[in-house]
Amino acid sequence: MSMQRSRHQILYQFLPGNTFDYSDKRGIWQVNRLETTDASGQVDREYIVNRVFARAKNWDGKEQGFTSNNPSHYDFAAPEEVRARPFPTTFYCTSCQKVHGYYSADDLSGKNQALKCQRSGCNGDLKQYQFVSVHSCGEIRRLYPQKCPDHGDQHIVLDTQDSQRAQNFKWRCDICGWSTRVSYYQNCGCDYVPPSVDDPDDDKMYTTVHRAGSTYYPHYLTTVNLHTSGIGHLRGNEDGSRKAFAKHLGLTDLPLQAVNMNEGIEGAEIDDDRKIEVYQTESEVNSLADAEEWLRKNGEIDSQTVGETIQDLIDLDASEDSTEMVDAGDELLQYVLSLEELTAHNLDDLEKDARDEGFPRKADKIATYEGDLERLGLRNVRVIEDFPVQTFVYGYTRGGREEDEAQLNAFSQNASSGDGTPIFVDTSETEATQFDLDPTKVLLWLAVNIPETSNKRAVRGDITLPTLPEDPEGADIERARSIIEEMSRAEQWAFLLNHLDPVDGYGRFEISSDDTVEGQVTKYVFEMLHTLSHILLKQASTISGFDRTNLSEFLFPRALSVVIYTNNREEFNIGGMTTMVEQQLDDLLGQAKAHGNECMMDPVCSQRDGACLSCLHVSEISCSYFNQVLCRDYLFGSRPNTDRDIEGFWRL
Repeated sequence: MSMQRSRHQILYQFLPGNTFDYSDKRGIWQVNRLETTDASGQVDREYIVNRVFARAKNWDGKEQGFTSNNPSHYDFAAPEEVRARPFPTTFYCTSCQKVHGYYSADDLSGKNQALKCQRSGCNGDLKQYQFVSVHSCGEIRRLYPQKCPDHGDQHIVLDTQDSQRAQNFKWRCDICGWSTRVSYYQNCGCDYVPPSVDDPDDDKMYTTVHRAGSTYYPHYLTTVNLHTSGIGHLRGNEDGSRKAFAKHLGLTDLPLQAVNMNEGIEGAEIDDDRKIEVYQTESEVNSLADAEEWLRKNGEIDSQTVGETIQDLIDLDASEDSTEMVDAGDELLQYVLSLEELTAHNLDDLEKDARDEGFPRKADKIATYEGDLERLGLRNVRVIEDFPVQTFVYGYTRGGREEDEAQLNAFSQNASSGDGTPIFVDTSETEATQFDLDPTKVLLWLAVNIPETSNKRAVRGDITLPTLPEDPEGADIERARSIIEEMSRAEQWAFLLNHLDPVDGYGRFEISSDDTVEGQVTKYVFEMLHTLSHILLKQASTISGFDRTNLSEFLFPRALSVVIYTNNREEFNIGGMTTMVEQQLDDLLGQAKAHGNECMMDPVCSQRDGACLSCLHVSEISCSYFNQVLCRDYLFGSRPNTDRDIEGFWRL
């Protein structure tokens, strides 16, 4: 018996410990092992292990199985085949309803492989109960039938009392009517209590259907593969981070690997007439080059190095005990790779290709898209042919996915074909569309929503945003826009980089909006960017025919960039992303703005979080943040019936 599933599906739905409904009504099974191949050659082992180990050791609910940060102790495994066995092993007869319980799949196979009722004279077919009991420590168990004091287990049936809730179920004897409640809450037998539980007596196993989301949460991280791109050695160190900052701030035109921190950067340009004047009047100057050097020494040309400029603009901790600079640089390294190393086509490229290939109408249509980008605050859209995404699944939780709700469990060492604790890997190059926001418009939006961004004593670094009145009018907005546009590219990005904290450190996906400007900017930028990502993903599915579960997101918050990529390579038609952008980008962006704020659950959805299954939520295969930190207000503005007061990015 077999089911054909992609590697990506295995990583989310068929991991060790998880249960699934076997196709063709073959019952419920549990994965116990994946047959794998070694993927270590495709992975920056030390970098990934350090990130996984840091997440595990800082998991508030504690962890189990992560005992080392030595890369050799982990098996980077690419799934090939799934090994599974029947579970749960509690059955009922479809004819007489008698309950049959078996200790394990082996016990079932040895005693009743034919799955026939053991009651004398019945011989009906057996079918599994779909219920399991789980605990926050990671334990999962079947239902255990009880015995009648007078008639044993020969006539025990499960009486659901016409309820779908397990706490209402009873074990009942069909002979005498004796009954007892199914243990909806059971003692696991372990001593684990999650931090979120105040009373240890409240933390027990609970019974639910096996396919309920709370029975199994995979934990994973997604990254751009720098290892095979030739710049993996820049990851995880301050030198690589500073090179990425130099490129992102626009301080150098050199390729990433060749960036030199000692490269000079000149300020105000000196015209040739002034150089000639110095050459003619200063006796020690013998050439125009000497004249330029003389002007520099005498302060008429302001010059400093790339490294000095970064030091002046960026206020991130680069001390030995801090990872702030390195973490920010790592994200920018991934973003710069998407610009510099990959096969990508922006709108100008697509228009030129269409004209060169003799498709003037297509080219003319592409040329109109700049207006659509302007209206939505985008500065660029590009199609990437070879987006090198890597997904790593390193553990799971039961009963909750939040850091204080459950224990984080590593996979068993015998759950893969290799040696060591498995980290399951999916590495691929896939098609993607990248959307970059305009930093000028984002800064204006922040200035409107966060008044403290103009306070020199409240911001981080020396750069502030313009001051605006509490209820700014059109003239106030235009004045602030003009001031921000006069800032250099490096200054604009420096403000953002100084105020954007990581949002997924140690697996935490909740943004803290504390009283600092840094906390507020992080919350506004990330929630707006993440909301935009989901709206674009859903609209891309609607207008292009992509199955929504075949699309995933990748965010570069510090670069104000969203990537929508295909995650199902086996079924995807090569060229689909390019076709969508060439022929339907105006529809995609237009519908995103026109329909992105619609929700059939309003006004309730708007009154609560401004995000739900009807408007913003997507498959967890598609979302890197479990459908958290989303709110339509950040794009469309708060509605009068809410307790939020946010000016929407798309309303400015």
